[in-house]
Amino acid sequence: MTGQVGPPQAAGAQAALSQRYAWLVGRRTGACQAACSQRSARRRAAVVAAAPAGGGQAPSPAQQRLQQQQQGSVANSAVPAPPSLPRVLRERDYGALEKSQFPLFVQFFRQASPYIEGHRGRTFVLAIPGEVVAQKDILHSLLEDVALLHGLGVKLVIVIGARPQINAAMRERGVEPRYEQGYRVTDADSMQAAIRAAGYARMEVESRLSKGPAVTVVRRHARGAGGEQQHYGPALQTVTGNYVAAKRKGVVAGVDYQLTGVVRFVQSDTVRRQLALGAVVLLSNLGYSAAGEVLNCDIYTVAARAAIDLSADKLIVMTMPESQPLDLPLWLPLSDAEALLRRMAPDGEQAEALNDDLQRGYSSGSESSGGVSGNGGSSAGVDLDFDRWYDLGLPPALLAACAVCRSGVKRAHLVDARMDGGLLLELYSRDGVGCMISTDFYEGIRRAGMQDLAAIQELLRPLEERGVLVRRSEEQLLSELPHFTVLERESKVLGCAAMKPLGRNAEGDEVAELGAFVVHASYRGGGKGDSLLEYLEADAAQQGIQRLVLLTTRTADWFEQRGFKPAGAAHLSGLLPEGRRARVDPARNSQLFSKRLSSK
Repeated sequence: MTGQVGPPQAAGAQAALSQRYAWLVGRRTGACQAACSQRSARRRAAVVAAAPAGGGQAPSPAQQRLQQQQQGSVANSAVPAPPSLPRVLRERDYGALEKSQFPLFVQFFRQASPYIEGHRGRTFVLAIPGEVVAQKDILHSLLEDVALLHGLGVKLVIVIGARPQINAAMRERGVEPRYEQGYRVTDADSMQAAIRAAGYARMEVESRLSKGPAVTVVRRHARGAGGEQQHYGPALQTVTGNYVAAKRKGVVAGVDYQLTGVVRFVQSDTVRRQLALGAVVLLSNLGYSAAGEVLNCDIYTVAARAAIDLSADKLIVMTMPESQPLDLPLWLPLSDAEALLRRMAPDGEQAEALNDDLQRGYSSGSESSGGVSGNGGSSAGVDLDFDRWYDLGLPPALLAACAVCRSGVKRAHLVDARMDGGLLLELYSRDGVGCMISTDFYEGIRRAGMQDLAAIQELLRPLEERGVLVRRSEEQLLSELPHFTVLERESKVLGCAAMKPLGRNAEGDEVAELGAFVVHASYRGGGKGDSLLEYLEADAAQQGIQRLVLLTTRTADWFEQRGFKPAGAAHLSGLLPEGRRARVDPARNSQLFSKRLSSK
């Protein structure tokens, strides 16, 4: 029996092995948690880093206090940062997914799959202001997501800003930046600073986009045929050039702006050829005149003009508090966004000028030599000057979004650059995390069709199971489907309601009944129920309905707040036509609520 391990010994060995495994897992988990805590602290500190604002101003006292608190948080973190390495050179270690995270990983891909396919082959213009470039941690994280977008088939034009970097370079030389009417007066010294800052920012972006995946990962998942050795170049190719045509701003109100430029057009055909070859096109604040001069332009104008001239599918502007101080909703129709800008503008000539700018937007074609646009049509060319609104406090990111949407780009997105992964969440989740300004159909209300039957059943089922709604068979629901209206968003039904004419009641009113009024639980509180009710009321009035009624046992408060009046027990009320009242189940004791509609 010597040398054999019986069952007791085997069990002991197994227990020891399990303890060793648990110890290793616990050690790794603790290290991962500490690293995550450290990265989160660095991220919070980066949000309030002491970089100058767009105008070169020092942080406010409130920002300074917040910065000190965040720095203290970093100093007290469980695992201090290695002092031998600069912050921006430390790579993020994503590690391996734990088994508990597998369902979330799969769920994300399933939810993102329609957007992955929908964005493939689309052209997006991405504006990265200088305030974002100055925050290296934020920039590097953003560029990782940019590389992922490219890998998913998105055609990208990136416009890189350098406004604070130019100001800082000038101050280092003892020269204070000069602005008139919101524009930089670009003299020779300012132009040299602009060229250097633009070049540095471009190389920073190019270097990060050149970073490829680990060779071990590529070898495991993309080994060449026959196992031959592979040579790995940059992760993706970037190109830049004299794609932005500009002209001198000239002398305005007696001020010579010297080398300050106004964007005329972007060479759309050339840029499209580069995108078709799989390259990422980089633009900057530099434009080139027909006289061979290099001019300093505003990147928001460059980004807007590029999006319009390329007929891009989206303009995306990464924002910081300096460039986008407003707390905007997840979605704004263009009309609401423009109304917001008008309210922000002071009264008088400035407001009238803003209104003119918003109304005209850009011309549908671009100005170019010979009066022929880069898109193949003639154009007189229209300039929209964002800079002149800086002094008024109007955010240029919102101005650019409104300008492009009015000029044919269907959607513009403003995304907070400080949110890690914000770009991906905005583009590959249904609701996003930024603000989308749109002119196309984004969410709407329409008559239900056969394709909506299953979605309506799913909306009604939870309330039917709780007894809030009377259970409907599939045959009954199918017969009532012509009376249903649905509220949908990107082909997903989020709400429904039925409105069925009942005829005249004893008082002589034409009556229609509201029923099955449901908004998905995840989307309540955002005004969608109000929108659906307003639509139904307008539709009823157009049909000559004089009174809307509904039977309810538990949702009276919501409807009372919207003008419906209690009318007692439904089976006893004379407001219901006789035929409908006879079908009411007295045992449910449903209460009737009524609202008289104004005549149209």
